[in-house]
Amino acid sequence: MASSSLFEIGCDALQQASGLDRLAARGTMRLALKKAGLEVATLTSAQLDVVVKRLLPEELRARGIANPAAACENLTQRLAAAAQSAAPQECAPEDLFRRLRGA
Repeated sequence: MASSSLFEIGCDALQQASGLDRLAARGTMRLALKKAGLEVATLTSAQLDVVVKRLLPEELRARGIANPAAACENLTQRLAAAAQSAAPQECAPEDLFRRLRGA
């Protein structure tokens, strides 16, 4: 998954999980990434996972989100589901060659 699309998915999931508007969710995510010393262009899913678990709860608390731990857990689940759906599907070599032959 490209890092920019990972950031977009993370921001959308944060918006849904926390109730923040789009601009606030993006800004909050950018601030948390900045505190971690990370940039959107080089962001990996593992890095985003750490940011969500360790830094984002503090950022959400600062923005008045009632239960930041629950919002971050919801966000983690949404990111895992998005990563799983974006992961390439494995197949047996026989199936791959069968598809290539058009059979």
